[in-house]
Amino acid sequence: MFTAKNILFSTLLLVIVSCGSFQRSSEKYHDIAESSKCHTKRAAIDLGSGSTKLVVGLVNTCKGLVEGILFEAQRAVPLKEALQASKENEITPSMIQKLSAVFEEFKYMADHQGASDIKAVATSAFRTADNGEEAAEIITDNSGIPLTIISQKDEARFAYYAALSKTKTMKLSKKSPVAVWDIGGGSMQITKPLADGSTKVALLKVASVPFKNLVLKELYPDGTKTPNPLTEERALRSMDLARFISKQEFSRFGNLKGYQVIGVGGVHYYSIGGQFKKTNRIYNQSTLLSKLLERSKLSDKEIDSKYAVTDVTNLALVLGFMQTLKVDQVRPLKINMAHGLLINKDFWN
Repeated sequence: MFTAKNILFSTLLLVIVSCGSFQRSSEKYHDIAESSKCHTKRAAIDLGSGSTKLVVGLVNTCKGLVEGILFEAQRAVPLKEALQASKENEITPSMIQKLSAVFEEFKYMADHQGASDIKAVATSAFRTADNGEEAAEIITDNSGIPLTIISQKDEARFAYYAALSKTKTMKLSKKSPVAVWDIGGGSMQITKPLADGSTKVALLKVASVPFKNLVLKELYPDGTKTPNPLTEERALRSMDLARFISKQEFSRFGNLKGYQVIGVGGVHYYSIGGQFKKTNRIYNQSTLLSKLLERSKLSDKEIDSKYAVTDVTNLALVLGFMQTLKVDQVRPLKINMAHGLLINKDFWN
């Protein structure tokens, strides 16, 4: 039998439960609203010396991290090759048009993925071209995408922090510090943390295309266009050449003994990693030497790659440097300047 007292108690209980539910719902929707304020979809383009890459990511601006990669695309554009073949050391009008077309294509892709903003960076080829600034302005005008030429130091910084962000989700040993080794078509950067919390950076101009050209100059007759087939003899001489260069370059930098080395950029992930054709692309000096000798027998056609002309000399380059730097193994990650650009506050303010 219900009494007035029972009814009053039930009513009060219902009000209390309802208020509690309303408070939890309010907190939930507040959290969702706050979360949405922190999240945005961004698109970034890395205009490299050998290829141009697009990355669209979901960025948490409050935490400064990329929470998910939504879309990626890459187009092979041999910019450094074309620049080094130019007598005027200029990016040609036809190359500017080609890059503008790639930018317009990437803009369409980014819009389709829901990106709210898109920006681009250019690296080594634009830094060294006599008309780099002018070419960047034309591409910006043609495509509507802001293109900034960044310094090599910024290039190293972007790659380093993008790689560290990625390694947080990986099962890496915490006993050894992580060094980041970035090799592209026209430049090389290595960043390692020091015991005092600072970082030490090596900025080099030797990279995929310059090293291939040096091999052609030192080991082939004048006018030779491709090093392939490299042959075993020239493969070993190319490795020795890389070791000789690296000893000169790293006299003050030291080595990477005791570091876990993350390889980023097109050479580590696409060129060398692609030649192993494995999901797990980790390689060491022994596997790299075997691959170098195996691939040294192949012609450009047999290599069957967009980057055939540099693929095998890249193996010699990295192996020679690994020997000098005392690197046991390299773990390549699919990271480029675009990943670093996504979380760089200076570019999006």
